[in-house]
Amino acid sequence: MTTAAVRQLVAKARTVKPQREAEAQPLDPLAALGRWVVTAEQVHTMKQTRIIWRDLIAMSHLAGWCGPANSGKTQVAKKAAAELARDFTVLFFQEDASAGDLPALHEHAKEHGYHLLNSTLAGSSPEEQIKALRALARDGADLSNYVFFFDTLKKYADLMSKGGTRGFFQLMRAMTQRGATVVLLCHTNKHRGPDGKLIFEGVGDVRNDVDELLYLESTPKADDGTVTMTLKPDKVRCVIRETTFVLDTATMTVRAADRVVDVGAMLAAQRQRQADEPLIACIRAALRDGGMAFEALKKAVMTQTGEGRSRVGHVIEAYCGDEPSDTHALWLETRMRTNNTRYISLKPGGEQ
Repeated sequence: MTTAAVRQLVAKARTVKPQREAEAQPLDPLAALGRWVVTAEQVHTMKQTRIIWRDLIAMSHLAGWCGPANSGKTQVAKKAAAELARDFTVLFFQEDASAGDLPALHEHAKEHGYHLLNSTLAGSSPEEQIKALRALARDGADLSNYVFFFDTLKKYADLMSKGGTRGFFQLMRAMTQRGATVVLLCHTNKHRGPDGKLIFEGVGDVRNDVDELLYLESTPKADDGTVTMTLKPDKVRCVIRETTFVLDTATMTVRAADRVVDVGAMLAAQRQRQADEPLIACIRAALRDGGMAFEALKKAVMTQTGEGRSRVGHVIEAYCGDEPSDTHALWLETRMRTNNTRYISLKPGGEQ
C-alpha cells in the first residue's frame, strides 16, 4: 500500500471517530420534549379568552358536553341558553327530544328569549340545517353575537366513523372562526373506562376537534326529588372550572349549587361499596359477637370467603374509623396499649 493510500485511511478514520462519538451523545430531554412546554403566551391567551357563562362557556369556542343518557345535559344547556339570551342571540337545535317534550321546550325558549329549532316539525332534516349553516359560514356571516347549542351531536354526525365527523367539525370550526360560540351535547359510552371514568361516544376526533370537553356526572334522584349534576373539564383551551348544579325534578328547574360536588367520586364510592358488600356482610357477621384483633379478623374472613389477604385487609381498612362520629366507618379500631394490637369492633349501629 502506498504512503498516499495510508494517509487517506488515517484521515478517514480520524473523521469517522468524531462522527460516531457525536452519534453516541445522549439526547437532551428538554429539547426532545420542548414542543409541549407551556409558554407564557399560551397562558396569556387562555386568561384573555372571554368567558360568557358561569366559567363553563368561552366565547367563539367549540365545546362538547358529554354525559350518559338522561344525566341532565339538556336541562343544564337550557339554563345556559336562557341566561345567555340576555346578551346573545341563542339558537338551540333540538333533535333529541320526543314530540311530547317539544311543547314544554318551546314554552321555555319563548319565556326566556332564545330560539328553539327542530327539523321534524319543519318537515325537514338535520342535513338541511347543516346546509344552511354551511352557507352562512361560506358567505362570511358575522356570528360573533350568536350562541349555538346542538342536542345531540349524534343526530348530526356519524360518530363511529372518522369520515362521518370530519365534515361536521370542519363546519363547526368555520363557524367559530366567524365568531360563533358552539356547544355540542354528546353521549358517553355505556361502559366506563378501567379507571371508572366516563368515555365520550365516538371516534377520537370528537375530543381532538373541540376546544373544551366536559363530562357531566349526576347522582340518582334524592329523597327530596333533586338531582346533583357536576360538569367537570377534561380538555380545555381556556380557564374553565368544574361547576355543580341541582335539578328539581318536580319543577324541572336548575339552579347553581353553592359549592362544587365531586359527583364522580361519590358514584365511584357507591360502586365500590356495592362490590365490597359480600365481604362487608362477612366482616359484620364475624364481629357480631364481639371485637377481634385485626389479623384474626382477616384470617376468619379469608377462611370463610376464600378471598385473598390483600383484598380482605383492604376492605377492613376502607370502612374502619377511630371515632363513632366517623360517617364512613362501619367498624372502629382501637389500639391496645400492651402490645399495640389493632382491635376491631362494630360501630354502634353498624349491625345494620
